[in-house]
Amino acid sequence: MVTLTFNEEFMMSTRKLYLTKVIFAFTVSLIITFLLMGVSYAVESPQTSPQDDPYIVEEFDINTPGKLQVRTSGGDITVERSNSNTVRVEMFVRKDGKNLTSNDTVLDKWNIDISKSGNTVDAIAKHKGNNGWSGWDNDRVSISFVVYAPKQMDSDLKTSGGHIEVDGLQGRQSISTSGGHLKLTNLTGPINAKTSGGHIDLVNLDGEVEIKTSGGHINAETVAGILNAKTSGGHINLKDVTGSVKASTSGGSITADLKAIDQFVDLKTSGGNVNITIPKGIGVELQLKGTFVHGSFDNFSGEMENDEVKGKLNGGGPKVTARTSGGKVYLSFN
Repeated sequence: MVTLTFNEEFMMSTRKLYLTKVIFAFTVSLIITFLLMGVSYAVESPQTSPQDDPYIVEEFDINTPGKLQVRTSGGDITVERSNSNTVRVEMFVRKDGKNLTSNDTVLDKWNIDISKSGNTVDAIAKHKGNNGWSGWDNDRVSISFVVYAPKQMDSDLKTSGGHIEVDGLQGRQSISTSGGHLKLTNLTGPINAKTSGGHIDLVNLDGEVEIKTSGGHINAETVAGILNAKTSGGHINLKDVTGSVKASTSGGSITADLKAIDQFVDLKTSGGNVNITIPKGIGVELQLKGTFVHGSFDNFSGEMENDEVKGKLNGGGPKVTARTSGGKVYLSFN
């Protein structure tokens, strides 16, 4: 019988603890490696490809200005400017991340209408069950539309479960999605766009723009005219904006880089900071309020406190209002 001393027992216990730690670390390392491989594979292997074949393709010649109406449930809508008076409608069908053609499946549960009446083109995919629009969950089929349209085109676009992108149109645009992001670029004319669950990105817009999201951020760059932007749960970033601006958020910060001010600027947040940049030397009427107001106020007349500034800068002009309940207000000049 072999009797171990205290030191020998201690050394054996230490070795066992060390081996246990090594095995545990090795196991964790393997798990992380496999997870990273999975993420890398997912990133490098998108579910859809630009080379996907459309399920249906239809083309219509119209006289501009025209109108486009698109409706679908569970899919995306993309509208791009073409260089002709032809409207080309491409319909894509996907199920479980796989692109399908007419040889793969028959859409017997859907009513599909791709047609023209006068100068109006319709592209509508409507499920036959559950009042028409909520059947996407039943068969996991999503129908998306890609439309190439002339520049002078009004649009009425609506999807209950996808993203919407519109580029290069001139006219009145009405855009709505319940569960996706909005990307609007190179548009001229009145725009009304809303989403219940996504971000909104605007680039190079001119006109009266009204946008709203309940759960995302708003980013706008190079916008001229009247901008009314509202989000309940995100930040608002405005860059190179010209005209009148009204922007509000309940849960984020506001950054506004203004190149020129027309009639007014009204920025409001309940839970973040407000950063305003206005042209140097411009005359404005300021009304700034937050937990602290910081800026350079040369040639200012009015009332000034740590948490509020109210008065005229450079003799006055358009009204610039910024209010925050839980943050600071910063004023700077470009």
